[in-house]
Amino acid sequence: MVNNIKNRSLQEEMKVMTKSNNDFEDITRLRMDFCREFGVTINDEEYFIDKVQTYGYREIIYQYLDHFIEGNSEKVRPNTTFEEIYAFYQLDQNLKNEALIDLHLFEQTFKAALIDVMELYVAQLKANKFNFYQESRLKLEDLLKEKYVMQTGRVIRRGELRSRIRRIKENYLEPFDGYNYLYSNEITTWVLIKEMSFGVACNFFFLLHHKQQAIILKRVFKNDLSLADFEKVIESMRYFRNRVAHNYSLLIIKNSDDEFLYNTVYKSLLCLKNQEPAKRMKSNFKDIINKYLEEYPKEKNYLPSLDQLKLSDLLKDDAYQNGCIDWNARG
Repeated sequence: MVNNIKNRSLQEEMKVMTKSNNDFEDITRLRMDFCREFGVTINDEEYFIDKVQTYGYREIIYQYLDHFIEGNSEKVRPNTTFEEIYAFYQLDQNLKNEALIDLHLFEQTFKAALIDVMELYVAQLKANKFNFYQESRLKLEDLLKEKYVMQTGRVIRRGELRSRIRRIKENYLEPFDGYNYLYSNEITTWVLIKEMSFGVACNFFFLLHHKQQAIILKRVFKNDLSLADFEKVIESMRYFRNRVAHNYSLLIIKNSDDEFLYNTVYKSLLCLKNQEPAKRMKSNFKDIINKYLEEYPKEKNYLPSLDQLKLSDLLKDDAYQNGCIDWNARG
């Protein structure tokens, strides 16, 4: 029902676009009419125009309207305003931003372990391979496997990583005044990994030999985590970050395990020895949601997304705190 109206709205927009010369005014009016057809109350038309032109009509309405529609109805709940829909959109934005900060803390922890292990590994390799008078330059082949095949079938290749490293060496930022002078313009392991994106750093990790991988996993995670389970953690975080980067709704859409991605991220963070990210996510999610409910108290009765997200567990107790997640469990 709802999708039929959305499709009809899109078709009418296309007709107007072929004729309009009024700087989208006609299209905006059409969009207001369709929102009102859904039963949405628009008290302040200028506010509506400002928000949909600034952040996108489809970003707000198409992605979040379903939350305010009950069952198979073609109408939103009585007295639903555009301000409420926009506030729900903003709630998701605030939760995304908080989760990204928490994931960044995980990235820092992971990279710190990767840097320490690599510096030690490089020093040991140089000591075993070169004598005092030889030029002690290692090749990438000395450090990394040729390729790694993930469970998803994706193949990580050393050659592709080599080109990334080359670009980093050519374009890295000097981390502190005098760094290049001190290290004779040679990039160090610290700066090399610091300059890597999270995805590239993970690819670097997967190409390491098993001994170094095991040391890093033991340092980062509370319990023994297999490489296969680490893949699942990383892929879930990568998927989350990609969805956020493209501004998809995360309070509406779930992953293939019928689980909301916020919950997936939180469970992954609970596996870390560094509990700051999980504690921060739990505390700040609670503050963000409570602030939203203070402004829109009736949403306490209409938040199935948050309820399915198990935020009641996340906010009230220490669910999942006892060890890592059973990745074979569904949902």
